[in-house]
Amino acid sequence: REQYRVRILRHPETRGLIAAKKDGGDAATGDIVVFFDCHVAPQPGWHASFLRLIGENYRRIVVPVITDLDVATWTQRGGNRGQAKCYLTWDADFKWYESDDDYVPIVSGGLLGISRRWWNETGGYDEQMVGWGGENLD
Repeated sequence: REQYRVRILRHPETRGLIAAKKDGGDAATGDIVVFFDCHVAPQPGWHASFLRLIGENYRRIVVPVITDLDVATWTQRGGNRGQAKCYLTWDADFKWYESDDDYVPIVSGGLLGISRRWWNETGGYDEQMVGWGGENLD
């Protein structure tokens, strides 16, 4: 932890995923805050595009490509293909889709990179979003 200047925050009682991420984002001291879930294994050099894209526009939120992982070896299967773009239907059903443009209408709320400045200006995650999946609507 000291080598990478990592600080662990613990709640006295279970508060849920988004509350943990909200408090972590609020406590962050770096220029960029990145959230990954346990099913994401960042590959070598993953940070370069995050730094470049957020550096071009501090209000940009960057979403990683979510690939298929072999849980026994923690390696990607199928190359660098995966999902990164999603949208919501009128009944708030979450759907994945593919396109070649750089824009994403709805971000996968648990997996993203954001400048600490934009996190602070927007207030980060909504503290009232306590149910799984609600972070996509925030």
